[in-house]
Amino acid sequence: NQRKNRKGAFWEDRYHATAVQNDSHLIQCINYIDMNMVRAGVVDHPEAWKQSGYNEIQNPRKRYGLINYDYLMKLLSFSEYDSLKAAHNQWVENALTQTNKKDQVWTKSIAVGDKQFIEKTKALLGDKVLGPTPY
Repeated sequence: NQRKNRKGAFWEDRYHATAVQNDSHLIQCINYIDMNMVRAGVVDHPEAWKQSGYNEIQNPRKRYGLINYDYLMKLLSFSEYDSLKAAHNQWVENALTQTNKKDQVWTKSIAVGDKQFIEKTKALLGDKVLGPTPY
């Protein structure tokens, strides 16, 4: 915090929710979050960050889990947890081979999807909308 001239919890002043239109957007969002500490240069792979979402999916806790895996599988159209786990690992491995830069779509936008979805979300939120429109 001192080095970056910030205060509070690690993500406190930079967190916001982003509405996603469908499962492909949710996959992109999960992947973007998994790569946060890699992008920040803290680790070389998301699994090295103990508190990562990557580890929550790849090595789920026996107790006090943070993810409703049945619901996540339903949202992403997976019928088996092992299939979700394998696909998730592949998404991350693919991301590790690409340029991993900060993307305003995920850091500033209130919604990600097609123009109609974004406009509907903006209308529902009114003056609470911040950030660029990603279309």
